[in-house]
Amino acid sequence: MKLGVDRVPEARKQRIQSLTYWGLQPTLTVLALMLPLLGAEALAYQVFWFSFIGLLTLLEILIPARPHWQESLNDKLLVLGLVWIASTAGDLFEAAFDESLFVWLASLRDQFALDIWPSDWPILAQVMLIFVSYEFVNYWYHRGAHQWSWLWKTSGHGTHHAFKHLTAINTMANHPLEALFLMLPRMLVGFLLGGEEVGMAVGSLFAVTVFMAHCNLELNSKVIGWLFTTNRYHIHHHSMVREESNTNYGCACILWDRVFGTFSDADTKEAGIGKTQPTYAELFLMPFEEPRSSQVAPLTQPASVASNDYD
Repeated sequence: MKLGVDRVPEARKQRIQSLTYWGLQPTLTVLALMLPLLGAEALAYQVFWFSFIGLLTLLEILIPARPHWQESLNDKLLVLGLVWIASTAGDLFEAAFDESLFVWLASLRDQFALDIWPSDWPILAQVMLIFVSYEFVNYWYHRGAHQWSWLWKTSGHGTHHAFKHLTAINTMANHPLEALFLMLPRMLVGFLLGGEEVGMAVGSLFAVTVFMAHCNLELNSKVIGWLFTTNRYHIHHHSMVREESNTNYGCACILWDRVFGTFSDADTKEAGIGKTQPTYAELFLMPFEEPRSSQVAPLTQPASVASNDYD
């Protein structure tokens, strides 16, 4: 997908690349945190989400960190198809739980007086409390999925790892079954803390971070990467070398990897679960049958070395 990129002067590309490297993730993070301070409504959040995803996609076409990761329109449409199926499954699960499980959890919280949410705190402090708490639960689910074969299979987590080339839209390229497991942080954190009033703001911050963590752009990790996950760290988690993949479990917050000793700051040679990317039929069947080429799944034979095709 060139879209006239060849006609953009090289000097302009370099300026855009420099601005992107130093400023993109900090700027979008600040904007995400500003929305609750400005009293943004749901529509403003949606406009923000679609705008920054569109911006990431355009930048990936213009100044990709790994040009060989650029894919054809057909490949992008296939990924978007998987994203749509996974998102639809998530919406259906959430709709069902809104009328059952979430209502029951809310009643338990009220019954045992567990609504300890510090509503008198500054808005940003509330947002960050939910953010790090949510990621604490997600960290342990994610780590478990890479350690226990039954959880890797049941959740279909390998589907997300199977792609050889990553872009921002891969953020939501999950197996439909994993939508159930990705609700776990919301259920536990919401049950114990409450804090639904800042849910949209937390969702905005989380979305910015996880989409940038998968994008094919050269980004700085030196300062912002102490707390927030950057794509250098998360792409390393997508390595096809199991020892490398078993690091950097924080999808949005890298803090817990630093605390629990699973943080790694290193180059990544090759992504995926094996030398070849499974077919889409194999991706959907992963909860039932692991592809023969898989080297990342728990209890499979790890790859001895990564491919040297990547620069």
